Amino acid sequence: MGSLGALLFLLGSLGALADVCEIPHVDSQLVERMGQHLLPWMNQISQEQLNPSIYVGLRLSSVQAGDMEAFYLHSLKLKYQQNILGCTSSDDCKTKLPMGQLALYMLALRANCEFARGHKGDRLVSQLKRFLEDEKKAIGHNHKDYPYVSYYQYGLSILALCVHQKRVHDSVVKKLLYAVEHDQHFYQGTLSVDTEAMAGLAFACLERSNLNPNLRNRITLAIRTAIGKILKTQTSEGHFGHVYSSPLALQFLMTSPMRDMELGTACLKAGAALLAILKDRGFQNVLMISTLLPVLNHKSYVDLISPDCQAPRVVLEPAMEIPSQTQSSDVIRVTLKVPSVLPPYRHVIFVPAGSSLEDVLKKAQELWGFTYGTKATLSGPYLTSVMGKEAGEREFWQLLRAPDTRLLQGIAEYTPKDGETIELRLVSW
Repeated sequence: MGSLGALLFLLGSLGALADVCEIPHVDSQLVERMGQHLLPWMNQISQEQLNPSIYVGLRLSSVQAGDMEAFYLHSLKLKYQQNILGCTSSDDCKTKLPMGQLALYMLALRANCEFARGHKGDRLVSQLKRFLEDEKKAIGHNHKDYPYVSYYQYGLSILALCVHQKRVHDSVVKKLLYAVEHDQHFYQGTLSVDTEAMAGLAFACLERSNLNPNLRNRITLAIRTAIGKILKTQTSEGHFGHVYSSPLALQFLMTSPMRDMELGTACLKAGAALLAILKDRGFQNVLMISTLLPVLNHKSYVDLISPDCQAPRVVLEPAMEIPSQTQSSDVIRVTLKVPSVLPPYRHVIFVPAGSSLEDVLKKAQELWGFTYGTKATLSGPYLTSVMGKEAGEREFWQLLRAPDTRLLQGIAEYTPKDGETIELRLVSW
């Protein structure tokens, strides 16, 4: 019986006792090992690589990066405050300071027990509220259209303002309520668990803070609706949707005061599945780690309403470098195809075993006339164009493993196996 099987067998005997959302006990060394993955990123302080999620994840965890944390927050403040003060127009602000990044920065401030106050703080709050108003208008009076960015960032922005005790107009909250009530967080028939969970976290914060009392009953009902929908997405392995969406889903579910056997058992199963991957050293994605660390400490972003900045946390030490092994001389064959361009592109690419999908794309560009473009994001390089074809509004380049399996990792993380066919498909949402 594998490690996951053994954990699930144990949970089977405990399931009858579980009626709140908790996860199994986590060995502190596992948490420290995962936290060590973030330390190299704390040293990368270029404007493009600064990531508020890293800071928030560490502050809500049981581990810390010592003096590096204070320096990292200082670097974040320089970037975001300079950008917000340098905005000359709303469009200029959207370019310099995207909505989601601004919201994450405000979470980072609360993670250090700071409120957005004074002239600089007021500018941050006003800009985020302005973004939300623009998104509300884009959705429209009849809710037939979509936000300019995404419902995920819409919910994140409401949450960020909420933890700072900043009220948004009822009409803004109603758009998110409607989206949950009318299943607008589905893509091609599948629930976006991350989006639903972020909406749930925003609602949980609003419910606790009572910032929109006229909507209280509707918010409470929406929380229950979101919980029910997320529970239905649990896979046989235990993940909510997929492994990368489980941490945020657990953050939301752990905020629930509901005592329900189905909820408790589902959380134990999801936690066991994540721990099994942790033991196999399966997590490398920085955003994934920064979202999971609070869960392992039984915390969520909603705890930023009243963060405990004096809680003891273990100081992380840099991981010991493992002597590099002799690099494998094995070469693998990967077929790269792009049916969304004319003429369709298809070539066999040979790369060393262990190469990432990004390495495959680079080799194809070097030898086989392939072209592509990316942009830097908080979760790594994001594919924006292929063979000169840019993803338009409400389009993106989807990564698939033939015949039709969507890849959950990005181009820098996914490692193709010998004989695989990788398809880049332009899709609309």
